[in-house]
Amino acid sequence: MQTDLTEQQIRDEVHRLAPFHHRVELPYHLSTHLPERSRRPVEYTRVSNLVQHAFPALIEACGGSLQGKRVLDVACNCGGFSVEAAKLNSEYVLGIDLVDRYIEQANFIKRALCLKQVEFKRMDIDSLDESVGGLFDVTFCFGILYHLENPIHSMRRLASVTKGCMLVDTDIMRTPAYVRPFFKNPLWLMNFPAVSSTESTDVTTSLWRSRERRVQFTPNEEAVADLLKFLGFPNVRKLKPVQQGLEKRYYTGVRATFLAVRA
Repeated sequence: MQTDLTEQQIRDEVHRLAPFHHRVELPYHLSTHLPERSRRPVEYTRVSNLVQHAFPALIEACGGSLQGKRVLDVACNCGGFSVEAAKLNSEYVLGIDLVDRYIEQANFIKRALCLKQVEFKRMDIDSLDESVGGLFDVTFCFGILYHLENPIHSMRRLASVTKGCMLVDTDIMRTPAYVRPFFKNPLWLMNFPAVSSTESTDVTTSLWRSRERRVQFTPNEEAVADLLKFLGFPNVRKLKPVQQGLEKRYYTGVRATFLAVRA
């Protein structure tokens, strides 16, 4: 379906709402990525890298297609991964985030691309319930696990509405190489990140978030796998970064993607 926005309207909205954390292709050969407004190189590569790296395994686990699937995109930011799910013929996609600015960006992208099957809501993970949005075949948990103050509680909530697969992409706590062969216990590293502001030049994912200090917990690889199994996903595997050209953090091991399947 053709967009009801003119080229100039799209240009104006991109400039008004920039920076976007996801590069999304828009009508008239435009995109959400403005180099002069970009805060981090990852804004250009985030969506394309994770789609290349993780979606083939996800689609295989879903029987070869996302057609007819209900997809939940948690901490959706401006909705880049919701758009990708819609492109793959998902029946319904719900993107949720706590930040008004990101939901505004996402709804602009939805309108520009005429994505009727996609919905964006300002919602906390802890508000998710089967009675609120129903159950989902696939849940995207990208870049949020290591931001959570109560990761076990929040992930339990996500698992309760996920009946098929969960794709988890997260920063990973790395243990020193000299102890790694002998230390395979699940661990969580406590972090106290500094509060960012709209003037910060090295962030986009926290630009408009709460100004309150928070505590966060970064898991190691074993903690992610064990947690997902505990939550009812017996088949969990870490996806190896076999493709060339991915972000360096996937090869160095400070970022990892896990595919968890119910059966």
